[in-house]
Amino acid sequence: MSAPPDPRRRTSTQRITTWRDGVSTKRDDLLVGEEPAQISVAGPDQQQIEVAVTMRTPGNDEELAVGFLVSESLIAPSDVLRVSFGDPLHTSQPENHILVHLRTSFDAARIPARTTVATASCGICGKASLDDVVQRLGRVEKIARISGTLLLQLPDQLRAAQDLFESTGGLHAAAAVSVAADGSLQIRTVREDVGRHNAVDKVIGEAALRGALPLASSLLLLSGRCSFELVQKAAAAGFAAIACVGAPSSLAVETAERLGICLIGFLRERSFNVYTEQGAVQS
Repeated sequence: MSAPPDPRRRTSTQRITTWRDGVSTKRDDLLVGEEPAQISVAGPDQQQIEVAVTMRTPGNDEELAVGFLVSESLIAPSDVLRVSFGDPLHTSQPENHILVHLRTSFDAARIPARTTVATASCGICGKASLDDVVQRLGRVEKIARISGTLLLQLPDQLRAAQDLFESTGGLHAAAAVSVAADGSLQIRTVREDVGRHNAVDKVIGEAALRGALPLASSLLLLSGRCSFELVQKAAAAGFAAIACVGAPSSLAVETAERLGICLIGFLRERSFNVYTEQGAVQS
């Protein structure tokens, strides 16, 4: 099987014309990479089964595939044996074919009856009802407390860790933040991707591959807005809290409330809003 994607494919250079104050200049611009990734699974002595195709920024693809499968409740972290690249049926671009080898056979009937194409912007659409999600995932373990003062420091810390965003301006970021018993916070893992869902899947996949799920007593930090699907992915990984720099949707708030997740939005330099589990945030 092929090696993982070349990190250099995460960006490309484009010659552009920039207009400023009526004057045009030629310069090179750095663009973030976006390529399709086919995610497949196979158990022992089983033909590989294609599960999804997603548009992503190359890099951390093992984490992306495993995180997607876990966050969509298609496999358990303990099911993963190894991850390889390449598809004997598709010899071109083997680095865009990710195969997750499982310890037991995979039942294709577990794949929901919906499209298996995920875009970088909206993830997998056409979910089952909210009731089904809540019943399948259950409520997360409550977090003791979160320091509101330290919360305000997280956006700057996340931005400082976004190497690709600094050079391209075109990426979302997600981070796993550990929450200590005294409410103190520490960013543990940061992942970037052209798709906000992919960034979250990479964070979850990183934890799954090192046997760290569920991420109880942890907070999921998002560089943008928070949607329903990001809440259900967080719940599947066991996150007790979510903090987003942007706005949460109404369904995200409802889902977080029913799953027992503390949801924080509009996290900025001096302020934030707590939408659910409001008692978890203290000064």
